[in-house]
Amino acid sequence: MRGERTVGVVFMVGAVAVAAFVVLDRYGSSAQFADLPGDADVRLVGSFTPRQVDRLASLPQAAAVECGSTLYGVTVVTSRGVLNGSTVLTAANRPGLRWSQLRSGAYPASDSQLLIDERTAAAHDIRVGERATLSRGQIVVNATVVGIAGRPTDKTVGAHEAVFLLPSGAVATLEGGASCDSVTVELRRRRDASTFSRAAHDLLDTPPAVIYDESLRGHV
Repeated sequence: MRGERTVGVVFMVGAVAVAAFVVLDRYGSSAQFADLPGDADVRLVGSFTPRQVDRLASLPQAAAVECGSTLYGVTVVTSRGVLNGSTVLTAANRPGLRWSQLRSGAYPASDSQLLIDERTAAAHDIRVGERATLSRGQIVVNATVVGIAGRPTDKTVGAHEAVFLLPSGAVATLEGGASCDSVTVELRRRRDASTFSRAAHDLLDTPPAVIYDESLRGHV
């Protein structure tokens, strides 16, 4: 009898351990940390449709959600020449979730306006008011430079590529679709980071990779 009880206890402990491992593996061990911009607490990386972004924004833990994409190998033509292999990022609407701060000029107010990073602007003498034609494959987007931005520190941006920031509508056009590859989130309460991540995993068909702001290390 005692032996059976011991076996039962060992089995239960083992089951609990396995369950804990699964939970930690799903929500904890894959957690990464990075210096997210401004007020951002969590960044989800994957592939998100507009409907999924809306559903994420409706989660009670979310105060603000921004859909963003990074496009590589974009050709940009200006009166100053051709910039091959440029990187295009989404210019977020919410100031606290922007990956790059405005240095001069204005922030894009429509899909026909864009920002250029300060280093590229200086290297090629591109100024506010310059017209630019961006192409990726057969897709072409025309826009006017309305501002100069600080160079993004996001690791997805290479060390040498020219960087342009376009509103989400223009990025979707240039990408040939309406999906985005990341969602940046400001939480109502930062202590709900883990709760939000679990809800996002349950809401999405394909669980995304989760990146937390460095300030949350040790708290999620």
